[in-house]
Amino acid sequence: MAGRTCSTLCVRQQHSGLDSADSHYDRLYPGHIPTDVIQKALLAVGPGVAALQDPYRHDMVAVLGETTGHLALNTLRDRIRGDPEGYTILTERPRIRLSTLDLSKMAFLPDGSLGREYLRFLEDNRVTPDSRADVKFVDNEELAYVMQRYREVHDLLHSLLGLPTNMLVVWNPW
Repeated sequence: MAGRTCSTLCVRQQHSGLDSADSHYDRLYPGHIPTDVIQKALLAVGPGVAALQDPYRHDMVAVLGETTGHLALNTLRDRIRGDPEGYTILTERPRIRLSTLDLSKMAFLPDGSLGREYLRFLEDNRVTPDSRADVKFVDNEELAYVMQRYREVHDLLHSLLGLPTNMLVVWNPW
């Protein structure tokens, strides 16, 4: 990606990594809350019920995914590792955040470009890349990044595929 100009997304690279001030002995990454199997089960039940009652509760959907998605995250991580570009993403760990996007440049991109349509999606839905909750309950640092990356590309996928945000689409992202 080095040497390319801002053509569709206008992304600046930012790496995620442990902040030395937050590297408590039992934390795998900033914000991590270690949990055992029983705690994960309890965390899955409450948010699971809440997410079924109100699927627009992104916080509950996020906790449910973190506490029940271990096998899916392993599978996704393995598929990402198997692709050369995916392997680079896992190694470099770029983030999609307000601090890595140039929204003012994206506003002037042509209609139909990924960057312009992504910005339009964010504006229409009154969200930002930073609206997605940070991962807390995944007890593997690499899998936590995979979950975070999934959250960060989620809205990009809506933009790229022209998908609405109804719950039928959101509930089954695979």
